[in-house]
Amino acid sequence: MFSFSLGRVALCAPEHSAAQDDELAGLPQDLPEVVGTSGDQFRDSFTRLCLYLVLTTGEASGERSDDTVVIGTEYGNTAALARLQRDAAAKGRLLSAQYFPNATSSSASAFVNLRIGSTGRNMTVNAGPLTPVTVLWQALSALDRGRSDTSRVLIGDVYAPEAVLDAGLDTPDAPCTSGVLHAALLGGDDFTAEFSFGAGDAAPGTPLRAVHRGPARDGGTAREPAPDAGPAVFPDRNGAFAAHHFMGVLQELRPAEQAVLECRAPDGRHARVTVTRRPANSTDGRTW
Repeated sequence: MFSFSLGRVALCAPEHSAAQDDELAGLPQDLPEVVGTSGDQFRDSFTRLCLYLVLTTGEASGERSDDTVVIGTEYGNTAALARLQRDAAAKGRLLSAQYFPNATSSSASAFVNLRIGSTGRNMTVNAGPLTPVTVLWQALSALDRGRSDTSRVLIGDVYAPEAVLDAGLDTPDAPCTSGVLHAALLGGDDFTAEFSFGAGDAAPGTPLRAVHRGPARDGGTAREPAPDAGPAVFPDRNGAFAAHHFMGVLQELRPAEQAVLECRAPDGRHARVTVTRRPANSTDGRTW
């Protein structure tokens, strides 16, 4: 079981232009000013959005910190790699091997860590449909071990055409909507989180992700029972939207209430995180 507090949460979901798959609409107007253009040969819109979200939360001081950065993405800077290949083909030249170490090692997590001066853990997680839960587990593990006071979580994708084709091989009926979530998980005890992972029991037609809001455990405050609206279901391949909804539910929980984020893959693998808000009768005397 992990304990944590929740800081700022933000979601950015750009749209692809109908005229050109590589062009995005709905990006923040000040994105070029905030993230700059250095290294754009090897970073794509996903990487720039990750940088933008971290730099505009009001929590990045610009000074070195022990922050951990965990990025959950299936395709990362695939668009940058594909762009290099398409440009080379269009110009009738061969690509030099020197481009690819730069393009692959300069991932979004590396760009973010370098930009904010983070000395904590730096990782990119790709667990397919289970990515949101796996990322939260990694981020909270860093807090629990005392390696960081803040874990910055970034979940999502900005889909290049090649990424959409690849995703269709695994989940042909799942839409691929671009979007990136940023959440700051802080050392604290406002919430507790319990994780479970398993394989082999997903029924046909089970949604990729669902968010459940549960009743208060013993010690919770009395309240009128809410109508049972059922779980919020998210069929999109991109886990940013389910994770963003889950974070919003956490912010609304009453003392001792629970929320569950459940992710399932087509092959039956599944992952679940259950988060409980701190009970009102905690032993340190705090009230809610």
